[in-house]
Amino acid sequence: MHQARFEFRLLRPILESLRTDGIDIGSVLEKHGLPREFEQVRGSQQLSILDYFRIQKDIARDADDLTAHFSQRRLTLRTGHFLVRQLQQAETLIATMDSLVDHFNMMHGDAYNSVRRGRDRVALVINDKAFPYSFDGEPALFHFIGECLLIKVHTLLDSLSGGLAQAALRCVRIQRPPGPIEGTQSAFWSVPIHHNWETYELVYDHDLASRRFVRNTQVDLSPSGLFSRVIGHLEQHLSPAAPSLTERTLALIEDGYVLQGDVAERLGMSTATHRRKLLEAGQSFRALVQQTRLAQAEAMLRRGHSVAQVAGALDYSDIRAFNRAYKQLRGITPAAFARQCAPVSRPENAP
Repeated sequence: MHQARFEFRLLRPILESLRTDGIDIGSVLEKHGLPREFEQVRGSQQLSILDYFRIQKDIARDADDLTAHFSQRRLTLRTGHFLVRQLQQAETLIATMDSLVDHFNMMHGDAYNSVRRGRDRVALVINDKAFPYSFDGEPALFHFIGECLLIKVHTLLDSLSGGLAQAALRCVRIQRPPGPIEGTQSAFWSVPIHHNWETYELVYDHDLASRRFVRNTQVDLSPSGLFSRVIGHLEQHLSPAAPSLTERTLALIEDGYVLQGDVAERLGMSTATHRRKLLEAGQSFRALVQQTRLAQAEAMLRRGHSVAQVAGALDYSDIRAFNRAYKQLRGITPAAFARQCAPVSRPENAP
């Protein structure tokens, strides 16, 4: 399936809003091969939908916000972990949809999502007409965001249900009319797409959606974990080249798999083979785990969380263990790093 693409200009209102909110957009763009100042990027430059979700993942991780700061209503620390405990209680796709709708409405403060049941179909409905987006933009931007949201939600449901959502999906309903951007998000779907709807909808077979599945207690719905799953799912559908072993290992670590045996099993190989292949690539599993935890720690410290909060959130045994691990890798303490990131105060009358 061909790679889905869009014009960079669509993202500019989002990036401007994020920069105003204090998100370090420059570092995120630079990581993905773009200029730090997004105004320097040609508006007509083409990006892939994978690029979009990779950028969103970094923003969501740095802001600890599953909405990637798209909503005016900010989410609190470890919201993803709270969602895990709720969604993982469900044993059918319909129950998962009900739980997701209830908790996302609770997070956003209004009934933007619902589940509509029919005789042989059940639909997850997203109505963003009154959603408090943190930016303004042209209609094409909100069509793009809405369709990407459908991809994210379907991927989440498919991960939680062990692939049942993909088997049960019957059609997708979107707001925009058919047109020249048909080759972007539409490349993801293998079911009919219905245009000109008032809402965004994922429509599933009712019988399949009512079947029990084995609950997946390993799903990580933190910002990094959720977007890693979306990206992995998209790579399978859209990317012409398979991701490297290191990339697949990092994605699983970000999903919450921190034991090498578990990661190797997910990748379909023995622990010894996984260890050898990583060494051949110049990597070690321990280093990749430390790299991931360090990135998570620094993102939290940049947002102003205390060293104690970071140590607890990342499951270090105590603050001293976190301090030792961080200093060993960075040469300074996490407190010193936090001071470097703190904004410099200016005199009250300074220009």
